[in-house]
Amino acid sequence: MTSRNSVHSTLPFPSPADAMLMDVARRVQLSPTKHDEAQRHHQALCKYVDRPGSPLEGLVVACYPGGSFATGTAVASSVSKDQHDVDVVMELDVTPETEPGFILGQLFDAINGEPESRYHGRVELNSRCVTVTYTDGVRVDLMPIARLADEPEKAGNLFHSRPATRESYHKPVNPWGFAEHFNASTALDPVFAAIFEARAMVDRSAIAKAQTDPVPDHVPLSEKAARVVALQLLKRSRDVRFRRRDGRKPPSIVLAALALEVQPTGAGLLDEIVSIAVHVATRLERESARGVVIDVRNPAYSPDQFTDRWPENRAAQTLYVNDLRYLVRQLGRLRNENASLTESRAILDDLFGETAAGYAVEQLLERSRMAMDDGSMRFGPGGRVLTGAAATAAAATASATAARPSTNMGGTELPS
Repeated sequence: MTSRNSVHSTLPFPSPADAMLMDVARRVQLSPTKHDEAQRHHQALCKYVDRPGSPLEGLVVACYPGGSFATGTAVASSVSKDQHDVDVVMELDVTPETEPGFILGQLFDAINGEPESRYHGRVELNSRCVTVTYTDGVRVDLMPIARLADEPEKAGNLFHSRPATRESYHKPVNPWGFAEHFNASTALDPVFAAIFEARAMVDRSAIAKAQTDPVPDHVPLSEKAARVVALQLLKRSRDVRFRRRDGRKPPSIVLAALALEVQPTGAGLLDEIVSIAVHVATRLERESARGVVIDVRNPAYSPDQFTDRWPENRAAQTLYVNDLRYLVRQLGRLRNENASLTESRAILDDLFGETAAGYAVEQLLERSRMAMDDGSMRFGPGGRVLTGAAATAAAATASATAARPSTNMGGTELPS
């Protein structure tokens, strides 16, 4: 009978760079505890808005997750604190042309309530949503929409209102349609999934009234497509670059839509990230060369423009192109087998933040200790510890060298 461990031993082992990127991805995931907490927040808020006495009582048709939660690409807004922002779409039984400021104001009043009520003082009115911030820093954005007749399922108008600039308009959207399209387009790669599952086995420190649709079940990394994990790391890198910048960052939904235009590489995680990054940068550069900003639409509902607020101009477009080109160069450095552990840590730190980088290095050291314990450790030029494919190749070379017959000159016999 073949053991599970022997099956995993036949799998291609990731390169050192891919192994570290897998651990970075593991660290920025939503933990099962935080996932369940997001579920509770989402359901409680939807019921609260529809409660007796609420300004919107009886008008809540449906609530469902939007954005990264709906596509399984959420990453930590604060890795060290395991904080994640949650987007919720709230369908209301109101006329789609209702004055936007009125609808947003009603939703704000419904949640903020009276002094000393459940959410009072923790609610913020924004131009398209109402945000609730919990005591642990987790934020939930509730975006009201009104269903449009004779349109695809769940397509509706969102309400935009910014009194300070006198902006007020409706925008056709279909976040549910995009999530369905994205999830159907990102098929699971069994080999990639098996590699992740096998790594989880050896990593000793792995982290492992209205109609209210639940937040999708927590999905472990071993059940995610390589495209999804690569997109998560691309978003994490974006967040790190924009930590101390003013202005809008490239929306996650824009990156997700552009990622769908790229054929999966079928290679490692690093190659998948590079493939997406190069494609996005090329698309942005092409539009800049034409003197315009990129126009990305919802592939499930073309009236829904994802780039209506970013990029604001070509300068914003060029800024992100430079970020993507930098990401590709740094990943090339990470791929270098001669890079020291200190260099690799500095690259990961720069690209994905201190906490995620530290976790990846800790895992690498743990695997090295395990290899030392079972005698499978191999060394490269300069004494660098080899892991993954490099270690396998080194072991094969050593085995082949040992098997060659000796000559009476003290060397090895060359093949004829």
